[in-house]
Amino acid sequence: MPKKRASEHGLKPGKKAKRRVRVSQQRQLSIPKDFYLALGLTDEAVMEFTGTEIIIRPATFEEVDFSADILQDLIAQGLSGQELLQEFKKIKARIPKALQALEQETMAQPVIQGSLDDYLDALEDNEEDE
Repeated sequence: MPKKRASEHGLKPGKKAKRRVRVSQQRQLSIPKDFYLALGLTDEAVMEFTGTEIIIRPATFEEVDFSADILQDLIAQGLSGQELLQEFKKIKARIPKALQALEQETMAQPVIQGSLDDYLDALEDNEEDE
C-alpha cells in the first residue's frame, strides 16, 4: 500500500494534526503556518464554538441570487414587460440591505447555552407561557 505523501505545507492529506499554541493576554492566537496554508486561509476565517471546541474554517462568500424567485413572484402578480423589469430592479436593489438587517437581527440573538435539546425545550416553554 503506497504511503500518503506530505503536501507542500507538510501536512498529510486526510490525517489529523495537532499543535499547542500560546494565547496572548489580548486573547489572540497564532495559527501555525502549515495549518494556515493547508486550509487556504486568507484575511478572514469563520470560528464556530461547539460547546467544547472552537472550529476554524476558511470564510467563504456565497453568492445569493434570488432573481428566479423574484421573477416568479412578479409574474404570478401579473406583471410583464417594462413594468416587470422596473419592479424587479427595485426589489433586487433592496436585497443587500435586507440581508444586512437579517444578519444584525441574527447576531443580536442570545448564544445557545447547553445542548440544542435544552434550548429547543426552553423555546417550547416560552411559547406555552404566551
